[in-house]
Amino acid sequence: MLYLHVSNRTENLLRHMAAVIRADRQPEVFATELILIQSQGMERMIAQTLADEFGCFCNYSFFLPINFFQWVAERLGLGVKSNGFDRQTLGFRIDHLLRERDARDYPPLDRYIDGRQKDLKRFQLARRLANIFDQYQVMRPSMLARWAKGKRCTSNQSEAWQLFLWQRLLAQPGGSMHRGELFQAMIELLTEDGSQPRLPRRLAVFGLHTVPPLFLECLSALSRHMDVHFYLLSPCRKYWGDIQTKRQIVRAQLVSGKRDGVCLEESSHPLLASLGRQGRELQRLMLEMADFALEFASYEDPGRETLLHRVQSDLLEGSVGERPLSPCRPDGSLHVVSCHSRLRELYVLRENILSFLYCDDNLELRDIVVMAPDIQEYAPFIPAIFENIQHSIADRSTRRRNSLFSAFLSFLQLFSGRFGWSEVFDLLRQPSVFARFGLVAADLETLEVWIKEAGIRWGLSAEQRREIGIEPFSAATWQEGLERMFMGFATAADTFVDGVLPYDAIEGSEAGALGGLFQFVSLLDEARRRFCSAYTLGQWSEILLEMMERLFVDNGERDYAELRLLISDFAGKAEGFSDNCYCFEVVCEWFRDAAQERRTSSGFLRGQLTFCSMLPMRSIPFKILCLLGLNDGVYPRPDSTEHFDLLNEPDLYQPGDRSPRADDRYQFLEAILAARQKLYISYVGQSAETNEKIQPSVVVCELLDMLENHYLVKTDDIVVHHPIHTFSGRYFETSENNPLQSYDAEACEVARQLRAGPEPLAPWWQGRLEYRGGDVQVEQLLQFFNNPQRYFLVNCLGVRLRQPQSGPEDGEMFDCDALASYQINQEMIDHILSGREVGDSWLKKAQAEGRWPVGASGRVAFLRKKQEIRAFVEILHKQEMGEMADGLEVELQVDGQRLCGQLANIYEKGAMLFRYGKIRGRDLVCCWLHHLIASLVRKETLCSCLVTPKTILRFTGKDTGPDLQTLLQIFTAGQMAPSPLYLEPAYAYANAALKGGRKDPLGAAGKALSEGLDKGYYPETELILRPLSSDFQLDKAFEKMAEEVVQRILEAADAS
Repeated sequence: MLYLHVSNRTENLLRHMAAVIRADRQPEVFATELILIQSQGMERMIAQTLADEFGCFCNYSFFLPINFFQWVAERLGLGVKSNGFDRQTLGFRIDHLLRERDARDYPPLDRYIDGRQKDLKRFQLARRLANIFDQYQVMRPSMLARWAKGKRCTSNQSEAWQLFLWQRLLAQPGGSMHRGELFQAMIELLTEDGSQPRLPRRLAVFGLHTVPPLFLECLSALSRHMDVHFYLLSPCRKYWGDIQTKRQIVRAQLVSGKRDGVCLEESSHPLLASLGRQGRELQRLMLEMADFALEFASYEDPGRETLLHRVQSDLLEGSVGERPLSPCRPDGSLHVVSCHSRLRELYVLRENILSFLYCDDNLELRDIVVMAPDIQEYAPFIPAIFENIQHSIADRSTRRRNSLFSAFLSFLQLFSGRFGWSEVFDLLRQPSVFARFGLVAADLETLEVWIKEAGIRWGLSAEQRREIGIEPFSAATWQEGLERMFMGFATAADTFVDGVLPYDAIEGSEAGALGGLFQFVSLLDEARRRFCSAYTLGQWSEILLEMMERLFVDNGERDYAELRLLISDFAGKAEGFSDNCYCFEVVCEWFRDAAQERRTSSGFLRGQLTFCSMLPMRSIPFKILCLLGLNDGVYPRPDSTEHFDLLNEPDLYQPGDRSPRADDRYQFLEAILAARQKLYISYVGQSAETNEKIQPSVVVCELLDMLENHYLVKTDDIVVHHPIHTFSGRYFETSENNPLQSYDAEACEVARQLRAGPEPLAPWWQGRLEYRGGDVQVEQLLQFFNNPQRYFLVNCLGVRLRQPQSGPEDGEMFDCDALASYQINQEMIDHILSGREVGDSWLKKAQAEGRWPVGASGRVAFLRKKQEIRAFVEILHKQEMGEMADGLEVELQVDGQRLCGQLANIYEKGAMLFRYGKIRGRDLVCCWLHHLIASLVRKETLCSCLVTPKTILRFTGKDTGPDLQTLLQIFTAGQMAPSPLYLEPAYAYANAALKGGRKDPLGAAGKALSEGLDKGYYPETELILRPLSSDFQLDKAFEKMAEEVVQRILEAADAS
């Protein structure tokens, strides 16, 4: 018999189920209770509730609809399995048919499939068609029956080739009966006279809000042989199957030409009309198709104490009742918040949950659920924000939940790319991967340095590059980089050995890390060669299992076992066509889809704060129900837009058809019913860039409109717009009407500090160090005047700032950056000046080191650069400085200090420094120092010069600029406190002062300092100037230094 239990409360339906089990006990002790549900979350809720009711609840089986009816068909001995028509297998079967297609039979498909990557496009199309045919079996069995006879049902042009394709599917081995036919056969068998002893005694159908007519017909047929209890959640106690939306009423009036004056607001509840389509259609279907022997109603009026309860009560009555005389004041039972981002939504949610718990001593975390259209969009942020609140996350896909699956998918995706060094190394960083190759975490940093310095950029080898249609050169590949590493480990040579330039940074015990890297790259190269061929699914399964075992450490955890099971199951997807071969791209596509489709509800209802997705038919009651991400365009989801999906044909529409958009709308209605105390709604309603307001989801707008029109609750009174920052002072104002609040002590302190205003901050450096005295080395003096602030930090304080360095790109070099180009220029000049040739050998070495572009363009750029450098060297030769000295020994006494050491860049006639670029302040001072010291050592007036491509500065005397005593005094002072001599701003000051005109020298210096700090050129200076680095003003001390040092040196120079 068929029994209907209906209520507006899930708890009442569960009590009904418990009462049925208690009153009508199974005749056999080990008889199983069968429960038909639509989601795993509902399974956990029912099991927990019945366990609480009976003290212990076991020996039960939960089924999803399709699985249940197939199970019944097997119990009835129909002897036919429709596994060949399940969605996964059907995709491979359709792919097999499309391989053998005749262009005359499938002209639209042939135009789509032909061209590049046709195997992949064919498989993608086959999977989309499989999804549609899967729905046809349940939603349109009569249409498929007509197709089997060659008869069309619509005028849609795509029906013709779908009909032909379906007939060919039926003709395939194992394709004689699809699920629709199987269920029809089951119905015919059950409607015959006679008992079916193989069927169980009782079935409970719980939580379904939409049922295809075929399923409802199956349940009615089953009720002739067993008790079927249908537990239906209904928002309204009255019959509401004929309620119409405002648009439907207006359309009907326009068609009929009659205006009967019926007002929708007076006749029915607007939310039932706009959100309840699925429920209305189910009610009509049940009235037409199901013959219930008994009906049990247990509606419960929630009362009208709060705004939420008033809405629920009016939904129960099916109308909004009389409009109140005065506006209803928001009482917190309906809470709508607008934020700037998903991250802010979670922060605001945390503060509200803490407030709920603080205000209600009886509230527990298990009484609160947080739902979102796709919780995976929020999952990365949740552990960090809710780290101090016990929580669980459900409905995550395999890719998000299983770290090994994610890593394995990254491994597969490498072979569709270029094997860039960063993406390959990211895979090696995975703990389960590097441990498999005998590496430890400490090795990874070392390996990353080796990879960058060995010039590895992209590509496994020249052979791999040829396979993807690129010129087969080996420069910057993994193969060449590893050869350099091994050769460097074996020899200490700095020239080519057997055509390989050694990379000599590896020695001793580091060989183990090199071996692990080699094994890893070798596995990639082997996989590449094997993945180039097509295999059957069984062969692919064996290959991928082998790769998985060689890539990951088997730590005995669930992730490893789950991945192994997924790959093993892959072999059986092409049932009946095990000889078909598939390319690697198809295999990757299947795994990508599997990563998104396989979800688990294991984190649902664990006695903690639960985060989950808003899945249809998950109307589980909670005291506080929180909805996140109800954004416009995201929720509700759009319906299928496939132009060849015949379910979208208006003429074929039937009540009970699944619609993602209608499902989401009804889910929102169920969420309103499921909230017992509070309904919390959140959406991204403000732009993070412009702060402009953004509309929420249409269902939220409909709720707000209903509240404003029928309860006189203004939208501005119920929607709270939150600031963009957690430390906004608005959260900590004590006003009674302030809806914002926060329990974040750190944010409160930040807000307090911001409100108090900035306090005078002491500079980073104060005071003076004690001068250590001693001899002054020439090298120290030159280092100081190269960058006085860096010298103070490094040599006096022992502070070394690590500069952030971005790794090289995953591609070949087409041009050198500014720093690399400068270094190469200086290196080429040194080579030529020392009499060495800058030719093919130099180019080959630079290319092997990854410092110069390869190929024809690299050679053209090299010849052009070589010509430029030779022209510059000619300028150097024209200075006629004579032979270069090996080094000038310095031994001077200056004002009681001994200056000693060796001075380089000294020629017969004086010092010559050069720079292939613009003159900098440090170059100017350094050249003057060379000139001054050399003149004092040789005790003669020398001629020194500073040469750049566009400017030549000559120094012919030693008395016109600052003397060595002054410079040593600056050096001594700069070791006790940071020197006010900022060389590049001082050079800008000196240039502006000597040129005259309207340009302010101090302004020019300030601009140079500000630009340098903004670009990160002077990190030591920025540290010394803290906290004033952003608005630091150059003072008189700097001005004096700039004039006495840099400006005097510039005045002493003869420019040409």
